[in-house]
Amino acid sequence: MLNFVTAEENQPEAVLIRGIENCVGPGRIGTLLQLDRTFYGENLSTSPRLWVEDSKINRKILSTPRIGIDYAGEIWKNKKWRFVLSAGE
Repeated sequence: MLNFVTAEENQPEAVLIRGIENCVGPGRIGTLLQLDRTFYGENLSTSPRLWVEDSKINRKILSTPRIGIDYAGEIWKNKKWRFVLSAGE
């Protein structure tokens, strides 16, 4: 999976990348990017082998309810914390 923890230890804050262009599914993304267990705990601030680049997105970013978390209750399953790119410009 491609999961960026965005807070200190024991704070449940992270971003999970589940799909990128031509590759859908967290397991497939890791394989495509050649990620293995040696990347666990990698620090993006200091890593020489993993980084995030800034780029322009020419499509709208849509915010939708998360999927597959009905167990979390009405309030949490309906929060618009899932972000996807629109189909066109």
